[in-house]
Amino acid sequence: MSRYNAPLVFILLFLFYGCSTKEPTSMIGKKTFQNEDVLILKALEYQREKQYDNALETYKILYEKSHKVNYLEEEARLSFLSNNQARTLDILNRAIEKYPNNILFKRLKSGYYMKTKAYSKAEKLALEILKRERNAENLSLLGDIYFLEKSYNLSLKYYESAFKTNESENLLLNMVNLLYKFLDRKKEAISYLETYIRMKDASEHVYFALVRIYGQEKNIDGLISTYEELYTKFKKDEYGKKAIELLIYKKDKQAAIKFLEESDYNPQMLLDLYTSNKDYKNAYRIAQSLYKKTNNIDFLAKMAIFEYEKNKNHLNPKILNSISNKFETVIEKFHDPVYLNYYGYLLIDHDLNIKKGIKLVKLALESDKNSPFYLDSLAWGYYKLDECRKALEVMKKIINETNEPEVLLHYKMIQQCLNQKNSKEKQ
Repeated sequence: MSRYNAPLVFILLFLFYGCSTKEPTSMIGKKTFQNEDVLILKALEYQREKQYDNALETYKILYEKSHKVNYLEEEARLSFLSNNQARTLDILNRAIEKYPNNILFKRLKSGYYMKTKAYSKAEKLALEILKRERNAENLSLLGDIYFLEKSYNLSLKYYESAFKTNESENLLLNMVNLLYKFLDRKKEAISYLETYIRMKDASEHVYFALVRIYGQEKNIDGLISTYEELYTKFKKDEYGKKAIELLIYKKDKQAAIKFLEESDYNPQMLLDLYTSNKDYKNAYRIAQSLYKKTNNIDFLAKMAIFEYEKNKNHLNPKILNSISNKFETVIEKFHDPVYLNYYGYLLIDHDLNIKKGIKLVKLALESDKNSPFYLDSLAWGYYKLDECRKALEVMKKIINETNEPEVLLHYKMIQQCLNQKNSKEKQ
């Protein structure tokens, strides 16, 4: 069960009997009997081990020997963790009789009535408490009671009054739960959450409450913006991943790129998006940054490809030399067939070193002997060496398997070359 939908009584009871965080020395104050410090350490250890009956008995001894009210308060709080309702009521009655002005004991007794579904008694006592101390805690107590009575408008009234005094997340989530789930005032619920997130240092719980509502409302834009904010604030990869997944689902590639650029969540994903957009200038920039950070040779290879693609229409010897130098570094350490073929084809197509280009393409073909791309590069290399018959034999293996314009153009030029040779031989 999610926290957002949990019955409010459990939140209330947690406030009543949450394990004490007091340090032994602060709880003891001035020692009143010899073994007081030993007993309080025992009590705290019992609490940590969830041996609540033993803890209760120890606090009872501590109170009886010291008459310090804080020991009785701890005993009363812990009694809620037991199923012994009679004992709980007995402890509370004794405590109130001894300390009639102690608000905590009365709050706990009101909580006891809530737990036992005696709501009218809980309400009467809570109203009495509120007259004495009008604060967020006591207003919230009445909100809890009215919620359990299903008086949702009245419950909301007290939660809102409490929230004006103390803008706690628990109160916020209680109000949102009422507005959205029980009063069908969905826009107000969303507004409360959005405003709180905008104005306060909200925890992940508040963001998740908004995520759940946006999910139920199928508000994709709201989900995206919330996950983006979650990642920006908490820097957890799961939130960035979710934001990107939703942007891709929405087919908003530009928004995904914008988020990745601003958040620096996943540079590799940003690189892939730039590549798919054929934005080789920015792809080169990201690959260069990643290469500097990681020294991963794969990014240097990508830099070489992006440098070629972004300058394809205005290549010159200087640019080709820069690309070749990068590829030379790559192939010394990294025999990836894609890069071997790419560099080999570049050497062939630009007449830089045709024989070396063919050699690199053949190395690529050792990994995939039937690749139409690698075979096309090999055929083109033979064509460049004026070995048209060999080129045509290679092209025959792939010509019926591809409609790539460049491959078809190569095939046409190889055929023309061979026809010219045949004509010359006949003369």
